[in-house]
Amino acid sequence: DKRMNKWLAKIYIDGKDRHIGCYENEEEAAVDYARAVFKYKGKGALERAMEQRSLDKARVLNSFVVDLSDVPPQSPIPKRRGRIKEGAAKYTGVTFHKQVNKWQAQIEIEGKTRHIGVYENEEEAAIDFARAVLKYKGQ
Repeated sequence: DKRMNKWLAKIYIDGKDRHIGCYENEEEAAVDYARAVFKYKGKGALERAMEQRSLDKARVLNSFVVDLSDVPPQSPIPKRRGRIKEGAAKYTGVTFHKQVNKWQAQIEIEGKTRHIGVYENEEEAAIDFARAVLKYKGQ
């Protein structure tokens, strides 16, 4: 619930949404949701729900991942700006991800940001970004 800045848990039973509770964090909401599924729908339903959630999560992740298996290597695309700040990427489509200490490449396709990959060095990320541009934008 965005107004209260809390996690809301609900379950669908007998054709109706049933309120389980409001929680400070996602984990608490998930635990009580799992308990409710087990209580009202049984162990098999809980296992199916968890399996379905894993499949749904994989589908969502795959819909945002770019497949470059059929695209040959391309030259990196340098940024068009003048002076590049220290620590910033020299190439278009590449950023440094501080949390994992790696370079990442992303591209926007039809208004959605698509993940290309995470790389040890900036040049590898830039090459894959250029491949994605060729495949999805024809440039």
